Amino acid sequence: MATLRLVRERKIAELISQPRGGTVLEASGVLAMGHDCLVIFDNLKRVARIDRGLDPGSPRHAWLGRTRPGEGYEDIAYSPYTKRFYLLIEAEKHSDGTFKAIIEECDRQFQFKERHWVDIAFERRNTGLEGLTSIRWEGRDYLLALCEGNKCRGGKKSHKPGGGRIHVLQRKGRLWVSVARIKLPRHVKFRDYSGVTLRGNRIAVISQQTSRLWLGVLRPGDWTIEGRGRQYDLPRTKKGNLLYCTVEGIAWVSADTFVMVSDLKKHILPKRCGKKDQSIHVFRLPVGR
Repeated sequence: MATLRLVRERKIAELISQPRGGTVLEASGVLAMGHDCLVIFDNLKRVARIDRGLDPGSPRHAWLGRTRPGEGYEDIAYSPYTKRFYLLIEAEKHSDGTFKAIIEECDRQFQFKERHWVDIAFERRNTGLEGLTSIRWEGRDYLLALCEGNKCRGGKKSHKPGGGRIHVLQRKGRLWVSVARIKLPRHVKFRDYSGVTLRGNRIAVISQQTSRLWLGVLRPGDWTIEGRGRQYDLPRTKKGNLLYCTVEGIAWVSADTFVMVSDLKKHILPKRCGKKDQSIHVFRLPVGR
């Protein structure tokens, strides 16, 4: 399998300090806008702006808006048509007893505007919606929301590969409602799904546990995938072991380049995974791929 080429990377703490005075920056999503990367975290509700050059001395690095109470976000999306940022909360306990995601909206100055439930029930709080990107089709605005688990399940059932799912969300009143569901090709054997990004009709999905990227073509309207797409490994060690073990967010930078961010290494993961955690990375597709 072809491997993505690393362009550059940095620990996020080398570029910007934790606003609460802590040392942990659990990056979970990223959005590329011009030369800026907007990074969100699942351990704090605030957005960091990081210059894509990843120069520690850049004056572009800054925290945007105010820190809001709560644990944090899973991903971030933006619509140039509504001029709103959409910030995804993976799942919270709903009054009906299930767990459901929440999407908060902010203006371009990151002033909070509103929040609405996503009308999709999940079995567990920590296995809900993990990725978010926006799309406009025939004058209507949608959000594509990626399920973390296979077939949007939780527990052991979520780990059975071949069931990647993306909900097509549309605002109806005070709810985000799933109006369609995109099925990734069965041969995309990811153990989990941690990020989604769209450029035109080209769609990319990454997996944290499989440490791999799938790239395909989306058919808007009927919300299906054209063909099989292609898969790319993130760089491995010389022995072929996983090195990028906590990649969670992804965004297109150009036609052949992506920016990604990595979460904090879990204690059950090998020590080598800590070399790449809490970081921001720029990767490029292999030449001719």
